[in-house]
Amino acid sequence: MPKTGFLPISIDAFVASYLKNNPGEDRDAITAGLKDALKAYKRGVKCSCGAPLWVIGSAVSGYGCFTCITMEAVPDSDYEIDEACE
Repeated sequence: MPKTGFLPISIDAFVASYLKNNPGEDRDAITAGLKDALKAYKRGVKCSCGAPLWVIGSAVSGYGCFTCITMEAVPDSDYEIDEACE
């Protein structure tokens, strides 16, 4: 079932954008975190509340859904890795 409310973005495009806004961060660490969270998402790992993982947030904050990570009810054009939006 596709995720709704998100703007799909590739890992490479997200990392480039993230590093532009956070120049001191490590490219390899961010990329590895995203790939790890995406693998977990694809394996069916869920947030502790039972909702699907938000891959981008889970890469930085630990496995969780959008609502548990941001405390917002729904995404409002927030980014999500394209492979998790399909």
